[in-house]
Amino acid sequence: MNAHKVAVFALGAALLAGSAAPVGAYAATASAPAAHTRSARALPPQQNVPTLQAGGAAQDVVYPPDNQYHNGPSQFTIIAPPHTAITAVKLNCYGGQSCPVSIASDGHVATGHFSASSWLFDRPLAVTVTASPNAPLAGGTFNGSFTLEGVTQPLTVVITPGVPGVVAGRLRNTNPAGNGVRVMSVDAGTKTAASGLQPGDVITAFDGNPTPTVNDLDAVLADKRGGATYPITVNRSGDIITLRLTLDPEDY
Repeated sequence: MNAHKVAVFALGAALLAGSAAPVGAYAATASAPAAHTRSARALPPQQNVPTLQAGGAAQDVVYPPDNQYHNGPSQFTIIAPPHTAITAVKLNCYGGQSCPVSIASDGHVATGHFSASSWLFDRPLAVTVTASPNAPLAGGTFNGSFTLEGVTQPLTVVITPGVPGVVAGRLRNTNPAGNGVRVMSVDAGTKTAASGLQPGDVITAFDGNPTPTVNDLDAVLADKRGGATYPITVNRSGDIITLRLTLDPEDY
C-alpha cells in the first residue's frame, strides 16, 4: 500500500488574518497507512521563551513536533499571552490539502485546520508574537496557550520592565481643586505635544479613570510606561474632547 504523503507544517512569512500560510523552513510531513495512525497523547512544551520589549520587535515561540501520526481533519487554537498579539503562525500546507489559518484582528486568538486524513507532526511550528506598548510597567512573565486536538501546552513570554511615563509639561490643580488637572504648559518636541495636548486644557480623565486632582493623575500614571498611548478626556474652553496621548519617558 502506498503511504499518502502530505506536508503540513513549514516556516513561512508572517500571516495576515484569514490568510493561508506561506512556504518556509518549519514543516511537518504527513501521513501514514491507517493502521499506524494514532491521536496525540502528549504535546512537547515550547522550546524557547522569548523576552519581548513592549512595542518592540516580534519574536517566535517555537513548538517542537510530537513525532506522532494524527488522525485528521485536525485543528489547533493559539491564545496569545496577556499584553501580546499574534502576528503570524508559521506553517505551510501543500500537496493539494486545505489548511486555512486565521488570526483575530486584535491578535488575541489564532486558529488553524488541517484537512489531511492522517499526518505526521515531525517538524517545529512557530508562533510569532509581539508585546503591546501598553504592557504593565513592571513587565513580567505571561502565559497563553497552544492547543492541538484537545492537548494544551502553555505559550509563555517574558515582557521587560519599562521606564515610567509622564505627561511632559507643567500641571496644577484647578482652582478650586477637584475639577481636573490644568495644563499650564507643554514641553516642545515631546510625545505629549505631538499628541495634541495644549496649554489651558483641563484633563478630567485618563484611560477611563477620573482625574479630579494632580494626585489622582499621578496615581493613574504610576503603572504606565513611557511610549504607551492612552485615551484622555480634556475640557478645552468648555468643549469636552478625547485625545490619544502618548506618554513620554520620565527621563525625556
